[in-house]
Amino acid sequence: MAPSSNKASGLADRVRGIEPSGIRRIFELMATMQDPINLSIGQPHYDPPELLVEAACRAIRAGKNRYTVTQGLPEFNQRVLDEIAARHGARPQSCLLTAGVSGALVLSFLCLLDPGDEILLPDPGFVMYRHLATLCGATVRYYDVYPRSPRGRFGVDLAEVEALCSPRTKIVFVNSPSNPTGGVLTRAEIQGLCRIAERCGAYLVSDEIYDLFCYVDDYSSPVTYYDRTLLLGGFSKTYGIPGWRMGYAAGPAAVLDAMKTLQQFSFVCAPAPFQYALLEAMPAIDLAPYREQYRHKRDMIVRELHPAYELSPPEGAFYAFPRVPAGFDGEAFLQAALEQKLLVVPGKSFSTRDTHFRLSYAADDAVLQQGLAVLNGLASRAG
Repeated sequence: MAPSSNKASGLADRVRGIEPSGIRRIFELMATMQDPINLSIGQPHYDPPELLVEAACRAIRAGKNRYTVTQGLPEFNQRVLDEIAARHGARPQSCLLTAGVSGALVLSFLCLLDPGDEILLPDPGFVMYRHLATLCGATVRYYDVYPRSPRGRFGVDLAEVEALCSPRTKIVFVNSPSNPTGGVLTRAEIQGLCRIAERCGAYLVSDEIYDLFCYVDDYSSPVTYYDRTLLLGGFSKTYGIPGWRMGYAAGPAAVLDAMKTLQQFSFVCAPAPFQYALLEAMPAIDLAPYREQYRHKRDMIVRELHPAYELSPPEGAFYAFPRVPAGFDGEAFLQAALEQKLLVVPGKSFSTRDTHFRLSYAADDAVLQQGLAVLNGLASRAG
């Protein structure tokens, strides 16, 4: 009997089933193209505020380049907890600065999930979630957040989520505002998910990296309603610093203590000079203009995209998740877009379905107009 490919290569079984991200495939394609119209990128298109850049330079020049304590600067942790309390009316027991929200996800999944445990994930949802669950040996059970009608909103059916719960459910996972859909769960949906997590004795892990970019008034966090919430947030998307790898986790002390211990033997600490820079500069930076820029771009997409895409108007983040127009399947649509030098991300990178695609409007208005022209041309051709 021939050995498995993993055994033949010497790779561990835990990486079986983890495939390269479809998003990275798009990045590789971009490197081979001249003047692509890039609506695939999952990061803000603006540079960080000058105040923050100067604060980082000062920290580096002042020798703030060594390790901090594992959990991050104590005053920074306190500021995060203070801001959560001020915004959401509940103060988590503990906080940890992490190497981006990705670092927080790795630590939280490894600390909470054993082989055979179950995690409830949204479909569609960010690709990293399911692969981290696989790495932990957990079983993924998906709850559907697709619209129930053309151009309807992305939301949850609470009865469906409750029916998915079992004695092995360890995490109910939430991402609002959502990557890739731009959907924002209502307060009632968040409260319902908290009740479900409490009834089945699960933790609720909430990825809130896009919390600044919210265009509806009903935004809320599960941390307000459920004390077994692990809130994951960060500064990459809001301050234009994805390469700085600055995130945080806040929640129950027992979970955070385990995550801190694991961080000692993995990431060690979040990047030291950037901790100092953010601590110094954040109080002086007004982020509201960035949100309004992206609201304008969202409105442009909603107003000008061809109706064949059956777009659910994004309520947050900087993504739209239109349906592939009739006449195309997902792969054919992606190829047709590539022939026009347009880069978007196929929906199957985020979902068990291949009916939609992710469009990022984190781009200059001129690039968005170019992309819209290509998309509208494809829709007219399909019709």
